[in-house]
Amino acid sequence: MKANRILAAVVFFALLLQSCSDNDDDNSAGPDLNAVAFSADAHVQTSTLPQNILDYITENYPDLRIVEAEIEDNQNYEIELSDGTELIFNSEGDFLGIDDEENEFDDEEIDPSDLPQVILDFISNNYPGVNIEEAELENNGNYEVELENDVELIFDANGNFLGQAQDENGDDQGEDEEDIDPSDLPQIILDYIAENYPDNTIIEAESEEEGYEVTLNNGIELEFDQNGNLLSEEDGNGDDEEDEEDDND
Repeated sequence: MKANRILAAVVFFALLLQSCSDNDDDNSAGPDLNAVAFSADAHVQTSTLPQNILDYITENYPDLRIVEAEIEDNQNYEIELSDGTELIFNSEGDFLGIDDEENEFDDEEIDPSDLPQVILDFISNNYPGVNIEEAELENNGNYEVELENDVELIFDANGNFLGQAQDENGDDQGEDEEDIDPSDLPQIILDYIAENYPDNTIIEAESEEEGYEVTLNNGIELEFDQNGNLLSEEDGNGDDEEDEEDDND
């Protein structure tokens, strides 16, 4: 009987030690580097921009095209043109100004060395040997850090890791998409636009794996295959032009 008690006590302490060991393992586990955090800036399709923004760019920058459009966390639109100019519009599409050194409308770019030490330590521990490419203090107080390997990390105001950056609407430009000059489009596409949209201009053109995507200054988005054959026509609200014609018949 005494031997059984001793054996039971040994088993109990063994299980207790195992439980403590498991807890230590859980506590020592590193952060989930694959966690996803929404970034402050959400990319948007050019065709969905308010028409007054498209009109303003067409009138004031007729020789330039849009290469990127974002909605900031303060609901302003930030539009980057092909020459690097960044235009800021409010949520109604009214022009506010050019984002430059004199007028900073959006996020504040900061020197990586000015990041909170807890963020620098996190990057050093979890991404050893990887340098910081760019750091920004977002309008919402978060820090967004882009590493030289193109990984973007989001931290809160206290330096706590929130996850890797991902846009809220998932409209990031894919790896197989490339902004191109409209003059580089196949002639068959240029001819189609000239014939069917003689009063409009191209405000954005992209080359994709499947073909080409062209956005006109009236918000119409055209998709063509590699041979320049038209695949679809959609307006800024995503309505199929051909379907609308069928509905009208």
